[in-house]
Amino acid sequence: MRALTGRDEIAFHAPADGPHGRLAALAAAVGGRGIEALSALTLPEWEEALLALRRALIGPHIESETDCTGCGAGNALAFSLDDLPREPAAPLPLDGVPLRLLRLGDLIALERRGLRGEAALAALLSLAAGMEPAQAEARLAGPDRETVIAALESAVAGLGLEIGTACTDCGTALVLPLDVAEFLDTELRSRAATLLDEIHLIAMSYHWSETEILALPVSRRQDYLRRILAARTLAEEP
Repeated sequence: MRALTGRDEIAFHAPADGPHGRLAALAAAVGGRGIEALSALTLPEWEEALLALRRALIGPHIESETDCTGCGAGNALAFSLDDLPREPAAPLPLDGVPLRLLRLGDLIALERRGLRGEAALAALLSLAAGMEPAQAEARLAGPDRETVIAALESAVAGLGLEIGTACTDCGTALVLPLDVAEFLDTELRSRAATLLDEIHLIAMSYHWSETEILALPVSRRQDYLRRILAARTLAEEP
């Protein structure tokens, strides 16, 4: 797997497509697996691939924050991807028939259609249960909606990752589901938000083009930024 570069990161700056499509393009670019091969992965397999991608490109350590559901206090989280238990469960049956495990290609196709809310739920149910779209809409509007939603959630749960912790202020137990694709996409979009500032600073200092700067591996770009900032600090000292 090759190193992450600014060319990879810039795709997450003001993106137009969906998170699964963006992440699949990144995985194909740095990992050498074609989009077709990635699209065939089931959602548990896709989350495993994303965990491996994150570990290789950024590292296994994660730091995040969450608010306590009991007292509202902010809590810092720090954990390693290597410590997360993988326990994908079989999809729950609906009308006595197990739902089909969805694949990455299904999610990318839905993203391209721009579906949201009830339309997205109906489309997912149609795929997982082999229903016609109108039939899926009717089931979601029926009296057993909660049962249908629970079955559908089991088909799109991926690895079923959860982070367990306790509030440092009140001790409330916190169990946080981890959507790997959502987390990694948010992380990469956050990194991309500062990328233009980094390009600007390096270009001003070294007079390199944007194309040249984006071609640098992230670690090399950060090395240059540290040198620029250190030189500025020395110049500002009395």
